[in-house]
Amino acid sequence: MPQNRWFGRILAGTRGQIAARLRSGPATIGELVGLLGLSANAVRSHLSALERDGLVEQGVRRQGVGKPAHVYRLTGEAASLRPKAYDLVLGALLQSLRESAGEAAYNASLDAVARQLAGNVVNVPFEARLAGTLELLAALGADVAVERREDSIELLGSDCPLSQLVGPHPELCRLIANVVSRRLGTEVAECCDRASELPRCRFRARSPGTV
Repeated sequence: MPQNRWFGRILAGTRGQIAARLRSGPATIGELVGLLGLSANAVRSHLSALERDGLVEQGVRRQGVGKPAHVYRLTGEAASLRPKAYDLVLGALLQSLRESAGEAAYNASLDAVARQLAGNVVNVPFEARLAGTLELLAALGADVAVERREDSIELLGSDCPLSQLVGPHPELCRLIANVVSRRLGTEVAECCDRASELPRCRFRARSPGTV
C-alpha cells in the first residue's frame, strides 16, 4: 500500500484512536472496547485492517496463573506515523543550517523557532497555561500525560512526533522543552528517552511557587 494511503487510514477515526492507545503499550480487545465504546466485533474488524497494513500485531500478556491474555501492539513499521519524506527533508535542512551558519547561529535559529511556536502568553493562570501547552503539544503530534509531584510537574509522552530525528538531532528535544518553558512561564528540564526503539517525550517543569 502506498505510504500516503496507509498514513491517511491510520490517522482516520477509530483506527487513529486505536493506534494512539497502542503507542502507550499493548492492549486486549476488552481494553480497547472499554476505551472506544464499540462492540468487540467492531474492534476486531479495525484491528484486522491494521494488521493487514502491517501496523499492528498480536502478542500475549502473561499475568500470574491461568491462560495468558491475547494483546495487540504496534509493529516497528508504525514507530513513525508520518511520511518518511518529512523526516528526510527536515533532517537535511537542520544539518545544512548547522554547517552553513555555525553552532551559535544555529542555536539562535532554534531559539527563534521556539519563541514563534510558544507565542505570547501573559497574565494567564498556571493551570490555563498548562492546558494550553498540552493543546499545543497535541497539535504538534505529541500525546502527553501530566504527572504531578510535590515540587514539579512531569509531561510524559507515549511517543515522540520527531522520533526519527531526535537521535541525530537531540537539539529538537531541547527546542520543545524551550517551547514548554515559555508557555508555562517556569523552568523546564528535558529528560526525553531517545535510547529506545520508540523515543518518548519527557519534560519536567518546576511547579509554580517552588524555589
